[in-house]
Amino acid sequence: MSRLPPPDSLIARVRAWFGLTQAELALYLGISAPLVRDLESGRRPLSAAVRAVLLPLLLQLPPPAVPAHPGPGAALPPLTPAPEAADLDFRQRVCRHRAEGLLAEADALAARAHVAARWAAALPALLPPPNPAAPPVAAPDTPAAQALAAALAQAADPTDPARALDHARWLRAWLAHRAAPLSAAEVGRYHRLRAQAAGLLAEAEALATALLPAYLQTN
Repeated sequence: MSRLPPPDSLIARVRAWFGLTQAELALYLGISAPLVRDLESGRRPLSAAVRAVLLPLLLQLPPPAVPAHPGPGAALPPLTPAPEAADLDFRQRVCRHRAEGLLAEADALAARAHVAARWAAALPALLPPPNPAAPPVAAPDTPAAQALAAALAQAADPTDPARALDHARWLRAWLAHRAAPLSAAEVGRYHRLRAQAAGLLAEAEALATALLPAYLQTN
């Protein structure tokens, strides 16, 4: 079972700070990878020759308390070259264009849902009686009910008693279709469209922020 390197191992700190594997550091030092492993684990001490080659890197090391890894969300170092503004600007435009398309799809689904909700709210006043041939219990007292009664009266045919019943059935199915809410799949698609659009817009905003320093440098 291999031992962990000592917490103050110079070899381990150099490798971590400069992002080297043991094989890569061995190549730089001109020694074997097993020897680097032994030096890092403390099995063998640093020789004067190895220390002399290692010294330029050791002089670049920060205090031990400074972490070697910047951690998640770290910014780029100060001397990093500026990005290609044209490339980032093009991607930003693509993100916004795609987001507009996704939001348009989501808005269309939302509009359908609102129209269906309005029909559903109006259904109690619009649905015809189960048996339109039966005499009404009371006279229609709302404009919608009066219009429905007039439509059913026009559909009635003394020579075809089934016509009014057929019309009432058709009207019930038509109204139910109009009042049907979005399906579960459509509701899921609505939320996915909104989430995808939000992600694209967030990317576009991040790219715009990254573009700002490049714009300031060229103006």
